[in-house]
Amino acid sequence: MPSQEHETTATTTAIILAGGAASRLGGTDKTRLRIAGATALERVLRAAPEGQRIVVGPDRDDGAALSARHGARFVLEDPPRSGPLAALARGVSALDEAAPGTTVLVLGGDMPLLRSETLAGLAATSRSEQAVTALAAADGRVQFLCAAWPLERLRHALAEVEHSGGGWADLSLRRLYGRLGEDEMVTRRASGAEGADIDTPEALEDVRRSAGPRIALAQIEVSEDYEVTAETVRRAVAEAAGAGAHLVVLPEATLTPFGTDLRAAAETHHPDFARLIQELATRHDLVVVAGSFTPADAGRVHNTLIVRAPEGAPGGEALEYRKIHLFDAYGTRESDTVAPGDQLVTLELGGARLGLATCYDVRFPEQFTALARRGAHAVLLPLAWADGPTKSEQLRLLLQARALDSTTVVLAADQAPPPEHRGRAPRGIGQSSVIGPLGQIRQELGREPGMLLLDLDLAELEAAREALPVLTHTVALPEE
Repeated sequence: MPSQEHETTATTTAIILAGGAASRLGGTDKTRLRIAGATALERVLRAAPEGQRIVVGPDRDDGAALSARHGARFVLEDPPRSGPLAALARGVSALDEAAPGTTVLVLGGDMPLLRSETLAGLAATSRSEQAVTALAAADGRVQFLCAAWPLERLRHALAEVEHSGGGWADLSLRRLYGRLGEDEMVTRRASGAEGADIDTPEALEDVRRSAGPRIALAQIEVSEDYEVTAETVRRAVAEAAGAGAHLVVLPEATLTPFGTDLRAAAETHHPDFARLIQELATRHDLVVVAGSFTPADAGRVHNTLIVRAPEGAPGGEALEYRKIHLFDAYGTRESDTVAPGDQLVTLELGGARLGLATCYDVRFPEQFTALARRGAHAVLLPLAWADGPTKSEQLRLLLQARALDSTTVVLAADQAPPPEHRGRAPRGIGQSSVIGPLGQIRQELGREPGMLLLDLDLAELEAAREALPVLTHTVALPEE
């Protein structure tokens, strides 16, 4: 299952500086400090685009595993401990033959909240402007170790500041950036804590407080054959776990697609499906959210999201959310076969609270604001979106609007539509998305199966709600 988080590009490479100990952290290698279950260095590698990834620094005990998981190649400074500029020059010298127009991301291994979409944006701006593009932290500081350089400009700048006798020992990065003209560097403002680095115990505490869980959105094709779908689910959960996710969201109606006998599936396959989800959660040590159907009154079913955590995990009790708003629209009557729920549901994970909603719920802003007032930082939204004229545009607009209404991150996982599907029953349109709390489309898939990965940044939520306090501005309006 391909992932959009790391888009393969032949013209972008990353050099990550990861050497040395931090004196203000008691001599600890700050790149190996653990942040929400992964080291700072691994989190930077996750965010870096595919292609060459050169880590300048010792490989330590985890080097072989990081190389295998992320395609990283470790090289050492020569001589050791000669400073960040010498380390950067060593990384440039270690690059394989680069194509014309290659962009180099210069990154610090102690910036664990960097985002893949931010790095992709820095690289794209650097290419289009033919300029150095750097991240500016929340306090306005330019982050020299989060910047995109045209490769030839980087080589030229290094040559300009090299010691007359050769080498770059004890030269600062500021000297390198000082060679740039006013029109040669642009900055991009960081949001949340993505511009934070780990230099002091206080900075480490702030980063750990901001780092929420890693969430995967699995856009899968749902088969009418339960066993085929079960195997697809196994693969998707394994992939999410392999990518370090703490939680994976599967689409609405993963048990069986709409247009099939929902009651029969609820009675025949839901118990096995729930056991499968529990088994996968325990085996892969993550939370799984999946769309199913459970029996209801009058021969109907509940459109149910089941939430299963690893057995024995603290706070890992099974949860269920029953879809509240039923899709009686566009000539479809979901209420003929589905009974509505009436309870809001949230869950706690990794210092974050996550709300649950399903598909048609997205058209009702009060549900999202109610979840936010219950403390939700993000809303998980499995979908089986119905295709049709303007439906893609509507979905995108609704996702952005609900994020703005509630200042939450909206995480939508849709079904990938079967290419041969021609019926009227909703089978998804793809377009799974990550929407930021101020309505930004952070990531989005097309119609094919795929996976998105998000590291939730709790500082971003706090900043969004301070900037746009709509949850506290609501007033009761007079009735007619």
